[in-house]
Amino acid sequence: MEKLNKQEIINWLHRIEQSELPTKKFLETYDVPFSERQYYRYKAFIIQNGIKRFDSDCSHSRNRKIFQREEDFLKGVIAENPQVDLNKLQRLLRDHFDCNISIPGIKQALTKFAPDYKTKRGRPKSIKIEPVINSFGGFELIIARAIYLKWPQRVEKVISQEIKNLKNRELYQSNIDHYDCEGRDEEGKFTENYNKRKDIRENRFASVTEKRLRKNFTTMSIIRDKKETIIRKNLAMLALPVITLNGNVRTVDLALGQSLKHICGFDYKQKTIEKFLNELKYIGISTRLLFDVTHFWKETWSQESKNSMMGPLLCYYIDGNTKALWSSYRVKKNKVTMLGRIMGCLEQVFIHDGFGHPIYFETYSGTAKVGEYILNMFEKIEEVIMEVPNSRTQVNRVIIMDPVHNSVKTLRAFSKQKKYYYITLLDENQWKQRRIIQDGNISRYRYGKATLREVIIELIDSTEENYLISSRAIRIDWDNGKVTVLLSNLPQLFVDSSELVYAYFRRWPCQETQFKIQKSVVSINRVAGYGKKKVDDINVMEKLSQLEKRINELQESLAEPLEQISLIDEKIAQLVTEEVNIKKKCTIKDGKRIVPKAFQQKLIDTSKEINKHQRIIQKINKKYKTHLNLLKKHQKTWFRLQGKEQVYEVDVELDQIVTFYRISLANLYAYFIKHFLEDESLSMIMLLHRIIHLQGSIIESDSTRKITLQYNKKDPHMMKKLEKTLIKINQLNIRGPRNKLMHFSLEVPL
Repeated sequence: MEKLNKQEIINWLHRIEQSELPTKKFLETYDVPFSERQYYRYKAFIIQNGIKRFDSDCSHSRNRKIFQREEDFLKGVIAENPQVDLNKLQRLLRDHFDCNISIPGIKQALTKFAPDYKTKRGRPKSIKIEPVINSFGGFELIIARAIYLKWPQRVEKVISQEIKNLKNRELYQSNIDHYDCEGRDEEGKFTENYNKRKDIRENRFASVTEKRLRKNFTTMSIIRDKKETIIRKNLAMLALPVITLNGNVRTVDLALGQSLKHICGFDYKQKTIEKFLNELKYIGISTRLLFDVTHFWKETWSQESKNSMMGPLLCYYIDGNTKALWSSYRVKKNKVTMLGRIMGCLEQVFIHDGFGHPIYFETYSGTAKVGEYILNMFEKIEEVIMEVPNSRTQVNRVIIMDPVHNSVKTLRAFSKQKKYYYITLLDENQWKQRRIIQDGNISRYRYGKATLREVIIELIDSTEENYLISSRAIRIDWDNGKVTVLLSNLPQLFVDSSELVYAYFRRWPCQETQFKIQKSVVSINRVAGYGKKKVDDINVMEKLSQLEKRINELQESLAEPLEQISLIDEKIAQLVTEEVNIKKKCTIKDGKRIVPKAFQQKLIDTSKEINKHQRIIQKINKKYKTHLNLLKKHQKTWFRLQGKEQVYEVDVELDQIVTFYRISLANLYAYFIKHFLEDESLSMIMLLHRIIHLQGSIIESDSTRKITLQYNKKDPHMMKKLEKTLIKINQLNIRGPRNKLMHFSLEVPL
């Protein structure tokens, strides 16, 4: 219940005075927010002290009238525990309804619906508070840090703003009257008949863009959720990879999922989490979240960037993540490297900064043409990455790519702009001495055992005939005999060979290794729920068009031999029918056919005639062998592609939302290691095993939440580090999801 407004109280007092009804009758007739006893208290206070004193002092009054909602709640509590303490009832009303009501007020309310309720007299017994156990007590450190950085509050603001924008759209207003009651009971709840509806079964996995057009947004819980509720659900989503061990929402209701009540302040069920995700998907918030993660972590990591030596190059790493999509539908496919097979998939493109932190990503159905999307992705987040903290000199921004992304088309796109440079690996089959048009300096690699050779190389665009592009290349002859070639458009005046080579090979410790661990720790490789939209498969349709054209041309050129073969086939078909009829009259004994004498010669003649015609066909096939084989090949391919003109394109909206939470968790892990473990050389997987999985013992009071982490005698080094970390966390005075002060301690070892 919200706090009473001073002017509102005065207005109600004035209405009661002006009314002709008796005071008691007026209070029963109208929904007055205070009781009869409180009315006379207000009135006596004004008579004694005046209206001005009332204006300044009435806000201290704690007496409130209990409405039907609070009354029903108290009935349920007393029915479950008739001996419940009045102080506990007062606390429950405050926590659930923000209703501050005095103990006498609660007593008066109880006399109406619980006359048999009796309060205990005498000195209250001291109740020993038993601690509760959180299996993932160490994860509360991450939650505390997230709250201190205001990450859940930031996400809540983005969601609330998107909901506000949604309410201003025409689609929101037009769908308010669209309420489908078929398959629901009188209370509006779904029944088993709902899932039996034909339209529901057919459109179950329809694209969200189609479902959104007829969605009644007012039925969604997120539209009505309070700010605190959305914050708690954000924390629940953040903890999903931890409490499920694999990021699968379906396991939230199992044993480990009970830790949610400690982590986010409420023990959410699987259906609630799924509904929250689905409603975020209907809002269409993934794009906003993707941009926000870039801004948020840029602000969070800015201090580290200021304190780090960036050198002459500001590097950004481009990497892909292909996720297997198991579906009986024909979806877009690509090679899934970790499984070694071509199959349905989603492909994500990540941008990492020079410290290995993922700062932005996009998800695509099937193959992501990374080379074509790279510069477009950087344009979207340009205002963030173009700022170089604490930099007084010119810094060259370099994009480091895998060799699979360095098509000539991509390199041509880089040559048309001056903001970004690239470094990439050249495939071995592309290095040919004939393509070297200019030799440069030869030097020794300063950061390893190799000799570097500067050259200018020509490359041919395979998509455009005879189109050439020249690029700077560095041949690396390692002392162990291996050869590597790097391509870059960085001028030699900016960066010498050794610095350029070092910038490329730094990606393994700075990005590749970290990203590999992140994918396993926060379950980035797992596909979230998806919908499917049927679209035309342009490649198949173009292939069919080419095949039809080629088949028609071959059939025209082979018209005469094809007609001859067709006539002979008709004769062979007649002879085969006669032969079969004769064989029906025969029997087989001891593996041999017994033919009646009357049909013996006829069977022999028929067989010879069939063989004769088949030899004629063989002669024709031999004469036109090349063209006939080509025709058969094209016809076989044409038949194979029939019915494949359309393919299902997978919605990536939900997957991007889930990945946003998982990338946020990875950044929080990295931030915790950097700033609270004294930059300990610790991977995320070891952070999970050595700290996150520590069991926690929790004791709560009205204002404090004390978490005591279990001491691990087998890991004294980390326990010593953790003691210092807990001191830092406690100094921040962080208030958890229930607005209680979080205090961490480490169990004293025996």
